[in-house]
This record gives sequence, C-alpha cells and structure tokens, in this order.
Amino acid sequence: MQSLLTSPTTPFLLPLALRNLHSQPLLRLHSNHIAHRKLKLIPQNEIHARTRLFNLYLQMHVNAGGMQEARQLFDEMPGRSLVSWTIVMSGYARHGPASAVLMMFWDMLCGSEGGLLRPDSFVFAVVLRACGMVESLSYGRVVHGLVLKQSCVVDSFLENALVSMYASCGALEDAAIVFSVIDKPDLVAWSSILSGYVKNGFEGEGLSIFCDMILRGIRPDAFAFSMVLGACANLECWDFGTQVHCYIVKIGFDSCLYLENSLMDFYAKCGDLEGMSQVYARMSEKNLVSWNTFINGYVHNFHYLEALRIFHILMAEVSKCDDFSLISILKAVTGLGYLDHGKEIHGYILRAGIETNRYLVSSLLDMYIGCMDHESLYPRDEVPLKLLNYLEGGKYDEFIITSLLKWCSLESNLENGKMLHALIIKLDLKSDSYVLSSLIDMYSKCGIWEAAKRVFTRVEQPDTAPWSALISGHSWNGCFTEALRLFRKMQFDCVEANEFTFTSVILACLALENLRKGRELHCKILRSGYESNVSVVNALINLYSELWPHTQALKLCTLIPDSEISWNFLIQACLGAEDYEIIHKILWRIQVSRGNLDPFSACDIFASCSSPVLLNVGTQAHAYMTKRGLISHPTISDSLIQMYSACGRIDEAVQSFNMMPQKDIFSWTSILSARVLHGHPSEALHLISQMRWNRTLADQSTFSCILNSCAHMGLVDEAFQLFFSMKEAYGIEPLEEHYSCIIEVLGRAGMFEEVLEFINGVPTFKLGPLIWRTLLSSSRIHGNMKVAKYAAEKVLELEPSDFSANRLLEQVLLTSGEWDDALKLKTKNKSIKASSSCIEIRNKIYEFRSDENPAKEVSAKLAEIEAKMEELGYVADKNHLLHNAEEEEYDGVGLHHTEMKALAFGLTLLPPGMPVRVVKNVRMCGDCHSACKFMSTFLERELVVKDPYSFHHFRDGKCSCRDAW
Repeated sequence: MQSLLTSPTTPFLLPLALRNLHSQPLLRLHSNHIAHRKLKLIPQNEIHARTRLFNLYLQMHVNAGGMQEARQLFDEMPGRSLVSWTIVMSGYARHGPASAVLMMFWDMLCGSEGGLLRPDSFVFAVVLRACGMVESLSYGRVVHGLVLKQSCVVDSFLENALVSMYASCGALEDAAIVFSVIDKPDLVAWSSILSGYVKNGFEGEGLSIFCDMILRGIRPDAFAFSMVLGACANLECWDFGTQVHCYIVKIGFDSCLYLENSLMDFYAKCGDLEGMSQVYARMSEKNLVSWNTFINGYVHNFHYLEALRIFHILMAEVSKCDDFSLISILKAVTGLGYLDHGKEIHGYILRAGIETNRYLVSSLLDMYIGCMDHESLYPRDEVPLKLLNYLEGGKYDEFIITSLLKWCSLESNLENGKMLHALIIKLDLKSDSYVLSSLIDMYSKCGIWEAAKRVFTRVEQPDTAPWSALISGHSWNGCFTEALRLFRKMQFDCVEANEFTFTSVILACLALENLRKGRELHCKILRSGYESNVSVVNALINLYSELWPHTQALKLCTLIPDSEISWNFLIQACLGAEDYEIIHKILWRIQVSRGNLDPFSACDIFASCSSPVLLNVGTQAHAYMTKRGLISHPTISDSLIQMYSACGRIDEAVQSFNMMPQKDIFSWTSILSARVLHGHPSEALHLISQMRWNRTLADQSTFSCILNSCAHMGLVDEAFQLFFSMKEAYGIEPLEEHYSCIIEVLGRAGMFEEVLEFINGVPTFKLGPLIWRTLLSSSRIHGNMKVAKYAAEKVLELEPSDFSANRLLEQVLLTSGEWDDALKLKTKNKSIKASSSCIEIRNKIYEFRSDENPAKEVSAKLAEIEAKMEELGYVADKNHLLHNAEEEEYDGVGLHHTEMKALAFGLTLLPPGMPVRVVKNVRMCGDCHSACKFMSTFLERELVVKDPYSFHHFRDGKCSCRDAW
C-alpha cells in the first residue's frame, strides 16, 4: 500500500502536535528532519508530489516564522510552482523584510520560471502589500500596470490591496480613484481608505469617510473604530469621539480590549481625564497596554502625581512593566523634579537588565538633566556612575548624544560639548539634523557664536531644526535684531518654520517691543497652520499681554484648551490694568480645567482680591490654592498676609503668618504693615522684638513699619533712635518715606515747630510730595489751620492737580476769611468728581454714588438709623472740619454720604451679627466717622470702612484709627 506521504492524490496533513507548535523553535528542527527524510522516499519522476510536499513544509516554516529555513528549502527545490513563490513571498510580507518580497517578485518574473509562471491576484496582492510597507510608490505603480497589462482577474482582495498600497504610500488621490471604481467596496476597502487618510494627517476627511461608511450600511470592526478614535484624538474632537463611543457600545464592541485602550487614549488626548478613568474602571480585562495608556494619559495632561500613583498600583498589582511604562513615568518624574523617584526607577531598570535599551537611557538622561540642580558646583555627581559608565562604554546614538548636548547647554559646559562634537564626527552623525541643531544650541548657550555659526554653515541645505536652533540661540543671547534677520533669510530660503522657530521670533519681537513685527508674524503663523499650537499661542499671549491691551490677548485663549494656557502672562497684564474681574474669571477657568498655575500667578490672584468687597473671592482662591498644594510656598504666604490685611481681616493675616514654617524679611514686613494699617501699633512693636530674637535683619520697608508704629504709639524718642540707627547700625540710607514717618511721629504728637525744624534739615532732593502730604495729614488730626495751609500750598507747588490738597486749601481759606482766594480755588475746582462706595453681598458688588439717589429700602433704613440715633441722644462731633474737605456738601444734617448708603444696604440684606464691609474712594469725613462710632454701640456688629488712607474698624463706640486718619 502506498504511503499517504507519497500519494499524489492524498493531501498531506501536518500532525496535530506540530500544528500547535508554530511559534516554537522545536518545530523548525523537527520539520527539517521530516522534510529531508520524507522527500527521499518520493521518486524523482513524481514532480508534482515532491513540489506539493515541498510547499507543505514551506508553509510550515513560514507559519513558525522561520523565514531563513523556508528560504533555504525554497532554494533547494528542483521545481517551484506559483504556490511555492506565493508561500515564501507572503511569509516575507508577514514576518519581514518586506523588501525581500519585491526582489523575489522580480526574480519570479525574470528568472528561469519567468516564462512559465503567471502571477495571480493573490500574488499581486501580496506584492502590493509589501510596496505599501516599504512605501515604494514607483514599484507599486509598476505592479498596478502589470495587473492591467495581464488582464488579471481583479477580485476584492486585489482591489483592497491597491487601495491600501496607494494610501500607505501617501498617494491619496490615486487611492481615492481606485476606491471609487470598486463596485461594492467591503469593510476592508473602507478601512484601507480610512486608514490612509488618517495616517497621512487628513483626519477630518477620514471622519467624513467614516460617516459615509456608516450611511452605506457597512458595519465597522475594531480596526476601523480605532482609526476613527485616533483621528478624533489628533483633532481633539471630543464631541465626535463621544458619539463614536456611544456607537461602539450600541453594537456591542465596548468589551473589546483593543478598543477600550483606544478609547482611553482618545479621552486622554482630548483632556477628558474623567472619561478616561471611567473607561479604565469599567474594563473587565487589562493588559500592559491598558496600564501604559492610562499612565501616559495623565502624563500627557501634566498630572504627574496621579501618573506616579497609577504606576505604583501597576507595580503592586502586576509586578512588571515594560520600556513604554518606564519612559512615561520618567517623563512624570522629570516634570515633578523628583530626583529620588527617578533614581528608584533607574535601580529597577538595572535589576530588570534592560539598561541597554537606548530609549530608556535617553529618558534617564533627560530625567537627570531635568531634576538635577544645575547651579550646584558638581552636578555630574548626581548622575549615577553606572549610567555614565554605560555612556562611556561607547554605546552612543543620536538620541543619547542629543540629551548630552542638552546637558552641556544647561551647564554651559563647553569642554564636554567639544568632546561630544568630536564624538559626533567620529560616529559620522554629521548629517543628523537634530544632532546638529543640538550642537548649534550648545555652542549658542555657551556663548561661542563663531562655533555655532560655523557648524550651521557646514550643514548642507539646512532644514528647520538647524535654523530654529540658530535663531533661538540669538534670542537667548539677546541678539534679537539678528534673530529677526535670520528668520527673514530662512523664509527667503523657503525653509518652513516650526513651533520652536515661531516662539523664538515672538520672544525677539517682545524684547524689541515691536508690536508691528509681532502682528506680521501672527499672520505668518495663521498661514502656516500653527494658530492652535500650544507653545506658539502661549508665546503670542505673552506678546499681546505686554504690548497690547490684555483684551486682545484674551481672544487667543479660545484657540487652545484652558488646561494648556500659560495664564501667568495674562494675569500679570490684567493686574497691571487693574482688571480684577477678568482675573477672577480666569481663576474660575483654571479651576474648571485644572489648568497651569504657578506660585507667582497665585500671588497675583491674591493681589487682585485685596479689597474688603472681594473678600469672598479671596477666601475661595485661598481654598483652591490649598487644594492645589501651592499654599506652602513662602511667596504665597506673604501674599496671603497682604490680601487678608487689605480685606480688613487682620486675624486671618496673623494666622497665615503663624502657619509659615520659615519666615523671611518679607514675611515680617508684611505682618508688620498689616498690624500698623489696622491700628495695632503695640502688637507691631512686639513683632519687632520677635524678629530681632530670630536674628532677621531689617530692611527699608521694615523700618517704615517700625517708625509708623512709633507714630501711632506716640514714641517720639524711640522713633528718632531707630531713624538715626538706620545708617549708623544697619547701613541703610533713609528714603523720603522714612523722613515722612518721622514727620508723622512729630505731627501726631502735635509738635509742629519741631516738624518744621526737622523739614529744614531734610535734603532738598528728598523733599517730595509725600513729605508735605504727611504734614497735611497730621495737621488734619489736630485741626491746625496754619500748618494745613502751608502744607497744602507746598503740595500744590509740586503737584498742582492734586484734588485733595486743592479742596483742603479752599476749606482753610474759607475758615480763615480769605474769601477771594477761596473763590478762585472754588472756580478752579468746580468740577468735583462724584465720590462712591462699594459693598459686596452674595458675590455681587454694589456701588453707591454721590450723584445718584438711593433705593427706597436704603432710604428707609437710613431714616430708621437716624431716628434711633436721635432717640439715643446722638450729637455729631464737629471737630473734624479738615476731614470734610474731600466730600461734597449737603444742606441740612443727615447720613447722606455714600458709605452710609452702602452700610444701610448691607444692614438690610446681611444676616444679623455679620460684619458690614465698605470701600470708599475718598477720605471718610468727620461726620460719618462720628456717626459710625455711635452706630456701632447699638447695631451689635462690626462696621468696617476702608478709605484710601486707613482702615476703620468700628466696635463698641471706638475706631481702630484712634480718630487719627
């Protein structure tokens, strides 16, 4: 009986045990042994049987991935059929290299079997697939021509291969033409054209193709869905992506692990971390790709701490990770500056034996470079010896060289930079654009201009990266005009700019304060398609914030997600323009998007809340900064003290000061100023003793606070001792403000003769308006008309437009009977600006102006208060005539001024016992001051009024200013 292995009519069946071992090396050895033993049993004249058996063993080798053995067996075949060629070519297409398919196809057509073998549609499809893999469009066109020339039967398999080849080679027009002539394109054809558009950067067109595919009734598979989700992620098209997600759930693909990973990646790139977390939480199965996608999503959105937490969970639950996990987490560690964590990860890499992975080594270098203290004397010591040994072992590539050059740039380490330059020449990396751009950047940062230019001039046809490095280097070193000239030359050479080029040129325009050039550059950016690039938009926001009204910069914030905006430039511009409302809206956007916020921007936000009517916003900002972990920064603590002090909450200011772990001179000065501002001079002097005990050296601002405290306490001798010790003991030259403090000390004590004598000894160049305003203020307190007139005249000599001094001088002249002079001033000051007061209730600010009538409920409340005061026997204090100079005049007696209207409104709406806080834009008059003191005796709540000169806390018939304001 003839054996089944030699029967020409019976198909050879691979044993079941061998069919299950396709991926094992044992199969290759076993199959070689069987093949040579069995082939000897077949007579030479039975060519077809021998060829069929050869083909079976060829297929077995291909299935096992043994292309070397398959090719060796193929070369030994006495006669090769079309099936033999097809098996080996499909194996190369599957396992690589794909270029071998093209060479075999050419041999098949032109070799010994060339006249006998005629490729079928399957062979053409395999070859076209290989053309797409190696992106050989010209070869693919030749194959397409052969298909047409041989009138080959074009089935759906070949049509899909043509579409895929053209799409993979970037010839989308040809792919679309082939696709359009397909009678009934199936899922593979739709997926091929969709993949081509998405992978070539035409994501929008890809989404349109997907919609057409759905309308034609084609049910997508996991691959098509992944392509669409990738397009939505690249476009950050959250709305479309969520609809795709709903469709995936609807047709039952929501449990596909491959799609769940794609969904997480989509939500992460759209900034929807909550959506990503929900997908992750609902996954019934997770592989390492799932963990990596989850971690990378947080890293991509700069949530480095959360990424680190997830990585710890991964290591606790799965106990393993791969190079993708480690590269992502090293980025997080670099962003946080956690060098110790980075060293732990480095230790894991060494224990896992993957320290030879060049991508990991490059990431480790970036981590050490980003985390180390570049200002330390020996930063190299912070890089572990094993990593340096690895690098010094000669295992350098372009990625590691680039990282090391970045290190040299940050360190300004020219010697090591030159060594790396020599290594680049030795390794023949002179043609690598990014290595050369890093080399140019290194020489530029080290200040070696000629070397940077020499490297650049030796680059043949420099592309974007070297140009960007050269322009950036000039901007870095302050040669902004030259940077603009180089940018123009780059345009003349028809080299396209990238985001690094644009940001460097924008900074040059900013430094030169050249808004016109900046706007021209903005037009170029729009034409180049970088109008939504995060780095470019942030640079433009910086430019417009500095050189244009901040409202123009605010318009750019719609181009990129709120979480990507560098808000600090805009916040600074709004603070400079005193547009606090915009800052508070920005804070809300930062909270919603969890956007970028640094300690300095937080200080600016607190500064924008420095008013009693903005106390609620300030406390909310304080809570949010605490939640973000920024409150421990010393600069923020100083800003908190200043904010609460300006809002009239001295207790909270003191609490913020006491909670500081370390206090510097700015902290002490802030709390001292707060104590003095709120009428607590004794507490301020006690703080000075504590400051001395802590051996904190005083500066000019500290001495101003100390002298002001002495003025409030009437400590004249102590004030003079401190004033003279400034230069003698501390080496601090007194400024105009220190002289004015001494004038206030003497003036509050009523020693006006000594004041005038002291002024005569003040250097002439320090006799500014502040000196005379301080004397004018002291004369108000004591009602000294003569000194008030003299001081007001001196102020008007220096600043004729000073409204307060004009009004006060007019009041003095009228009181002393100098009617004609007073009439001249009255004519001069006939256009008195209306005064106003503001109060905040339930996060809304209400303004009361002197030229507007109050509402009925306010008038009714004022009448009720007046009646109560008359019933209790209130008599107005008329000893503050000079304090009434800045307010408009009324006929009759009553509570007519704006702060009284605001207080009445607050008493109407605020709960019982809650303090009423009012801000007034001119000095509080004596009548209202006296009335508020009396009102505080029966209203059973604190009344707080802040005018431009002082805080007034009214409690139990007393004011914190001690009637000296």
